[in-house]
Amino acid sequence: MFTLTIPDAIIFDMDGVIINSKELVELFWIEKFEQFDLEIPKENFEERFHGRPARLIIDQEFSSLSETERTAMEQEIKEYDSSVDQFDLIPGIQSFLQQCKYADISIALVTSALPPKVKVMKRSLSVEPGFITEVTADRINRGKPHPKCYKLALRELGVDPDNVIVFEDSVSGVQAAVGSHARVIGVNEPHMHATLLQNGAANVIRNFESAVIDSDKQSLHFISG
Repeated sequence: MFTLTIPDAIIFDMDGVIINSKELVELFWIEKFEQFDLEIPKENFEERFHGRPARLIIDQEFSSLSETERTAMEQEIKEYDSSVDQFDLIPGIQSFLQQCKYADISIALVTSALPPKVKVMKRSLSVEPGFITEVTADRINRGKPHPKCYKLALRELGVDPDNVIVFEDSVSGVQAAVGSHARVIGVNEPHMHATLLQNGAANVIRNFESAVIDSDKQSLHFISG
């Protein structure tokens, strides 16, 4: 259990923090390796294929392909992301978003995905999350782990990073948020907790089921990790 003072704003990553898209994301990349008869990476797979812009992944992991093939793959993942009818949600996230609304906490979204996928995410929620700003991959020229996306969100929120909490599930995302000087809480399964802490997360949780906002005490409680 740990307790934090209610911040001026909370910034959410999307994949792995709001929606549970891990299997879908990994399935896409594995199919691409098989399609081009390339060896599937065995080391640091989760760190390499989560939380980073698709084009960066393509250029680094599929560098042997032609520019035409890589551009086609980029277009394919855009269509893949927006073709899903609805995403499964991270446990407790819907309740936590509602708590933020009731506590009048400003919230924002920073994601390596594009607007069509964000639209599907919102369709998966039962209520409109009410993000003050949404920083998607098309709005920046350097993606995570570069902190530019979080710095843009902080600027548009008009808040001091010292009074902001960011929820991130990936190593690249944690590094980007830490680079903006915000406090970062990692969200992932237990096997990733140590890695997220090593990369700068101040705390880690498995999901939002234990998150409680106490407006009277101006505190944010996480009853269990």
